[in-house]
Amino acid sequence: MKAPITSLSNPTIKNLVKLRQHRERAKQGMLLIDGARALRVALRNDFPVSAVYFSQAATDKQADLLRNVQDAGGNLQPVTPAVFRKISYAEHPDGLLGVAPCPYATLADLPTTNKPLYLVVERLEKPGNLGAILRSADAAGATALVLCDGRTDLWNPNVIRASQGACFAVPVAVATAEGALLWLHHGAVQIIAAAPLAPRSYYEIDLRLPSALVLGAEQDGLTSVWRDETRVCIPMAGQLDSLNVAQTASILLFEAVRQRVNSAPGRPAT
Repeated sequence: MKAPITSLSNPTIKNLVKLRQHRERAKQGMLLIDGARALRVALRNDFPVSAVYFSQAATDKQADLLRNVQDAGGNLQPVTPAVFRKISYAEHPDGLLGVAPCPYATLADLPTTNKPLYLVVERLEKPGNLGAILRSADAAGATALVLCDGRTDLWNPNVIRASQGACFAVPVAVATAEGALLWLHHGAVQIIAAAPLAPRSYYEIDLRLPSALVLGAEQDGLTSVWRDETRVCIPMAGQLDSLNVAQTASILLFEAVRQRVNSAPGRPAT
């Protein structure tokens, strides 16, 4: 085993701290994966983890994970507890920090099926919301997520943390809203746009058909790109007119799941 890194001023350690910044991730094409849970999901999905930095505390608890990293071709580098505290960005670090190349997929790279269920999110700003949406997309078995004109970096460490590794399990493409719209039309996918004042409720739509659920930023909603598409709302019984965007995504995704279980197209399942 390599000798542990002990110095906080080590160039490699300084660079790991830099990778928390979007500019450095874009420049170097690398991302950080903090924690065993996200690392396991990454490895399970053949995500190329280049290296893992780990503290002594993780050596015994995560021995199998470290072996898996090594078997997959990743480098292992021990560090002292003080050094790990410097490089970790987790609130409760478990002693593992991975480094991997940033993948950038286009719409053409996304999987296709006979009855896809796409989730399209436009101009999201908060990493926590994007991470939570990815978790819901994974849980619902969504075909893919399309990130349009995002105001937060998909590989922001806080997105990865909030997604609990779902960002490595759900196919994701980055596109413009106009590009996504044309791509969906070309694929004959019905587009369902969520809007608080829409005239139809989400459960009135047949989501057993090839579908794309489109959500916008909480403050501004969807742009005019989606103005001619079917609009739906989630009926609200209280005084507020909308839910958190991640909650909205979960409700719409699992309505699609409900309808698609043991049901054929024709009319919404009851």
